[in-house]
Amino acid sequence: MTTSEQRDQLQRVRSRFTRTAEEFASFALAMRGDEAERLARLAAPGGDEFALDLACGPGTFTRAIAARVRHLVALDLTPAMLDQARQATSRAGLSNVAFACGDANALPLADSAIALAVCAYGLHHFLDPARPICELGRVVRSGSRVALVDLVVPGGADADWNNRIESARDSSHARTLTAAEMRALLEAAGLRVLVQETSERLREFDGWMQSVKWPPGTPAYAETRRLIEASIPGDRAGFRPRLVPASAAELAPARDALEFVQTSLFVVAEKP
Repeated sequence: MTTSEQRDQLQRVRSRFTRTAEEFASFALAMRGDEAERLARLAAPGGDEFALDLACGPGTFTRAIAARVRHLVALDLTPAMLDQARQATSRAGLSNVAFACGDANALPLADSAIALAVCAYGLHHFLDPARPICELGRVVRSGSRVALVDLVVPGGADADWNNRIESARDSSHARTLTAAEMRALLEAAGLRVLVQETSERLREFDGWMQSVKWPPGTPAYAETRRLIEASIPGDRAGFRPRLVPASAAELAPARDALEFVQTSLFVVAEKP
């Protein structure tokens, strides 16, 4: 049953990705293509699967998985994201993808209907990520795989501080899990973890903010930068941030650039 709090969160997600559809698609399709290929290789489809890409976004991972299976359903909550995904798969020459708008908390699929399910960078938008993971466990058949990639809080970092930074940037952010939490949720859903790999990506702050349409001068930009700079001593949030001095060649005073590292976890699990 979906609570009013969960409905409010779904609306925040839909509003955020409607407002930033083009900017986010430009970022994700350009910057996450290597991650999509990596997840597809780890999932190792045999080529004849009926697959699901849950929270497909602009189609970054859809393209990589669809190229390796017989048929794929790309499902997302936000129509504007589905439009971006349709364009991306069309440009890639893929004709084996169907698109559906729906809620990951209650998938419109029968039990054991899918041979492969993937979800990329969607879990941190759910108030209760156990629900979509349980749904993935329900719709895949015995012997089939669920492949996930998402942000994780690095070991030793302050999870509350990490999530405070993410939420300041993006009001639709719910919670970044730890690697142990993600694995535990998969196991609780009756899935057996086969592969678990961590990845790091260096990010430039202004580009990160541009993907959610918060340029310098906006309150969200200022607050997010304030928080991430405040976390530098001791690397409290686990982002390993650093200030990069502005070039001396600048004719006008320039703000120091800010770089940081985001940590992601790739997990492939199997339904016994």
